[in-house]
Order: sequence, then structure tokens, then C-alpha cells
Amino acid sequence: MNVLQLGPDNWAKKYEIPKSIDWEFNNYPPEEKHNYNVVIISGENHLSDQDWETLQWRVDPYNVIYLPGALIHLSPAAKHFLRCQAATENLDDPQTIINNLPRQYFWGQSGIRFAPSSLMLLTDRLQFIHYLDAGHLLLKADTNDEWVNIGSYKNNIFLDPNRLIKLWLEYQTQNIEIRLRVFLQYSGGDGDPNDSFILNIDSLNEVQLPIKFTDSVRYVNISVEVRGNGSLKLGVLHSRWSREGKGEFITGGQRIVNPSNREDVAVYFNPGDLKPPLNVYFSGARGLEGFEAFPLFRNLHAPTILVTDMRLEVGQFYTTSYMEEEIKKFICYYLDKLGFNKKQLIMNGISMGTYPAMKLGAQLGAYAINVAKPLANLGLIAKRGRLERPEGFETIFDMDNQLVTHLKRTDLDQLDQNFWHAFNHCDLSQTRLFVGYMENDDYDNQAIEYLRQSPAVAKAKQFATKGFAGRHNDDPSINSWFVGRLTQMLKYDFGRDD
Repeated sequence: MNVLQLGPDNWAKKYEIPKSIDWEFNNYPPEEKHNYNVVIISGENHLSDQDWETLQWRVDPYNVIYLPGALIHLSPAAKHFLRCQAATENLDDPQTIINNLPRQYFWGQSGIRFAPSSLMLLTDRLQFIHYLDAGHLLLKADTNDEWVNIGSYKNNIFLDPNRLIKLWLEYQTQNIEIRLRVFLQYSGGDGDPNDSFILNIDSLNEVQLPIKFTDSVRYVNISVEVRGNGSLKLGVLHSRWSREGKGEFITGGQRIVNPSNREDVAVYFNPGDLKPPLNVYFSGARGLEGFEAFPLFRNLHAPTILVTDMRLEVGQFYTTSYMEEEIKKFICYYLDKLGFNKKQLIMNGISMGTYPAMKLGAQLGAYAINVAKPLANLGLIAKRGRLERPEGFETIFDMDNQLVTHLKRTDLDQLDQNFWHAFNHCDLSQTRLFVGYMENDDYDNQAIEYLRQSPAVAKAKQFATKGFAGRHNDDPSINSWFVGRLTQMLKYDFGRDD
């Protein structure tokens, strides 16, 4: 971990620095250029206006800390740097700040899912068991007002050295309470059944495991306990690296949580250089949870919003009216905060990310919608699964099961008709559409034709397409085409040469 301190007194000479930290004091610019995990501004320093400008791209947003009283010593260029970095004031004492750096500002992200099917149920303690789909399980129980263990997850959770984890469980209850019991096991041993603790999970915040921060390898096993006489709809269990409140997946990341079913997606705003446009990028299907394309959009220097869907096995196309409305509110909030308008908004997505980029981009009247491998007909993707893509994307049935009453052809057809009916009634007269598609797409081979026939697209400011031979994942060069359209817009439409 590289930490740069800027100020009058070197903390490394007064406080204990963990061995994992490479501490630099007022060493900017360095002889050899490199990036920093954290920058700490403790007071007056020697940096020039040019130094502040270059330092902005050597440390990620939300990874800059300044102390109370430091602002009075900073130049206008330094204060602009703080705004671009979404810097935060830290009121802790220096040793506490130093100790927390490895816990909160580490590099990387991680999150894994455990489906209800991985729960080994104690069936004799349950009155009713019904799997609604791969992501949801309906249970009924009567525990005589006592806490009862109803099952344990098959797989242990590996606790990475020098990481803390937090848990999040999707569920809905009726006349029944739920909690988790966590058993801690150290590497090389069988574990002690008494070495366990209870996690109350009834709030809308993830619960961090109350364990020590250590470089030792550990495992945890999780059991589900219930109390009462009622029903429980159990969803996916999520295990994620914790930053102790500093961000979801990466520093600055946030969550959007649906309180009715506890489903969540994550959003992240990168201020960039605070100049137009605002890029929005929706991650594709991800087996591991986390944001996608951070380096790409960071290097483009423009403000960016990243969105990722953690539901079901690989995401859920950012669907449901609640999530769609909350994502739009998040985008509009930062448009307003930046002082931008919708003519300075670019919606981007690849594969699964194209669905919200097209749908929400059309609703918002964005300046441009830039997508590759468009997937719009979620019903069609399911219908093609059995014969044209066997066992290739079975989670589409779980996704569609959240959106239609029955998984019948008529319902799936109506799902797609609803998408295009809404899309075709949007005003795209000021919107540019760039669509790269696979000519033999084995997921949605009709999206490009629907776009060509769309009356809304016919009135669009621009509609450019590029076909690539092959199935959905056959030619990665389509991603380069996608990036090329984005950089072209930034350069010629917004005057960005960086």
C-alpha cells in the first residue's frame, strides 16, 4: 500500500506505521511516477498548481483524507483537487487513521453469492418447502416461539487475510423472525462449535462479522435460524469485503436497496475533472460481485457513474420498476450536482448492461446511448434457451420469473412487447445511438431489427450500427468498437483531447 502524506510533520517519525504501508512524506512529484492508495493532507505543503493537477490522476477518488484546519493552508488549486477527489475530512487522531488504512483503503473488490439451493435444510423442522426458482425458496415453520436452526450453507466462506467481510441476506418474512449463526474456523483445525456468534440482520445495512483484522486464514460456516409461526421467502446470501463504511466494493461505492425484498444494486460516482459529459456505465453479467470498467472510465477523465447488479446468479438486467426509478434518481442527482443537463449524459452498456442503457437512456433523453451486444428481448432469450443455447444461460428463467406471472410463451412475448412499447414512445430526437451487434447472436438476435424498425429511433439525431460475425461472445473486438465510439464522442462532441 502506497501512502503519500502532505504536511509539515512526518507521521512516520511520530507514529507506528504498519509493515504493509510504504509511507512517503512530501515526496511529490517522485523521481519515478507511481500511483497511491491514499493521500493524507495534514497541513501546509509545497505542491504547485501543476502538481495538484497531476496528482489527481495518481490517486482514486474518495481516497484522499484531510485533517481539520488543513484547508486554511491550501491554494485554490488544492481545494479544486479535493473537490475532484471527493476528499473527506477525518477527525480521528493520526494513529487511528494510520491503523485503519489497510482495513478501509485496500486495492480490489470482492463479493460472492450463495443461492438458497446451497442451504442444507433440516426438513423435519419445516412444515413446507418450495423452490420458486434458483434464487428464491419459500418455507413455512412453527417453532413454538423458540429459535430453531433450519439449515446450514454447504460451502464455507473463505476469509482472505487482511480483509473483513460483511453479509447481506435477501428475504421476506410473515409472522416469523430470522437471524444468522456464524461459526468461525481457523486454518488447520476442525473449529470449535462454541466459537460462534449471532448476527441480527433485520436492518437495511449489511452486517460486518465481529472478528479481528488479521493476516491469518480463516473460514466461516453459516446457519439460518428462525423463530415464530409463519412463512419465509429466502433469497440469495451475499458475502462481500468490508471497508467499514468507506464504500461498497470500492471506496465511494453505494447501495440501492429495495426495502420490500432486500434486493440491492450498487452505484458509484467518480467526479473525474467535473467537466461534461457524465458517463453512465452498466456492468454486464458478473459471477463475482463488483463494479466493471473502472480503469477505462477513470482514464477518460470525465465524470462517471458505474452501476452493477448483484441479484440472482449474475445479475437481473437492472429490472423492476423500483430499481429503475432509483437508478434514474441517482443519475439525475449527480447531473444536477455537476450543473449538467441531459444533453451532457451518455448511457453505456455491454451485453446485460445494454438493457438499462437503452431503456433508461431513452426515458432520460440522453445525449447518446452507446451499447455493444444489445439484449432487449428478455422473453425471447428464455424461449431460445432450450434448442438454440442449451444450458448456456439458464438463469434467464430466474430473471424472467421476477418479471412475469408465469413462464409461458404468451407472458414472455408480452414482456418483450412491453419493453418496445415503452421504448418506441420515448423522444429520441436529440439522442444519438451507437449499437455494435453480433450477427449470429445466440441470446437476442432480434434486438437490432427492432431498433431499425423503431419509430423512436427513426427520429433519432443519429443511429449508427456495426455488425460483427459470430455468436454473443465470439468476437471481443466489438468491445474495442464500443470504446472507440465513446472516445470519439468525448473528443469531437465535448472537446476532450485527454
